[in-house]
Amino acid sequence: MSAYLATVRRLRSLATVVRGRAYHPQRYMIETLAGAIEDAAIAIQSSPVDEPGQLPLAAIGNLREATDLLTQHDFMIPAAILGYATAPIAGVMPKMEPLQAVSVQLARQDADLRARRIAIVEHGHLNARHEDVLNAALTGLIVLHRKHDRLAAAVAVDNDRPCNRGKAPADLTH
Repeated sequence: MSAYLATVRRLRSLATVVRGRAYHPQRYMIETLAGAIEDAAIAIQSSPVDEPGQLPLAAIGNLREATDLLTQHDFMIPAAILGYATAPIAGVMPKMEPLQAVSVQLARQDADLRARRIAIVEHGHLNARHEDVLNAALTGLIVLHRKHDRLAAAVAVDNDRPCNRGKAPADLTH
């Protein structure tokens, strides 16, 4: 499957996941978000690109709209998920950076979330033939990134406690 077809497939699956998983008090906002993601998929299929490995301008505009919606409203879906959908063309997968937690417990939670993300990505679930598997992979990544974002807030508070200031991140190699 070409990078373009893989991206279209991921974007369409993501739109389905958004419709089923996103939360917003105004339902039309969820449809607006899913529509922008679907429009990006349509643009990739129907618009020529200047150079291989590039997204069509129309798709870039649709993805920018989806990113803006995700960052300006809390749909309970992190904007990073769009990067997983466009990774076949972009060649770059979103990262989940270590949080540098001082607390061993929080460092373990961080390591666990990052390992679970790697398992989804490296086991090829985003390239699965079955839609259910792809949808589950995207849903799993949404959950992991949301948990990681919440954990980042907890780590920031914990690392800023007077007793933890200046300490090195927890060492989990023992």
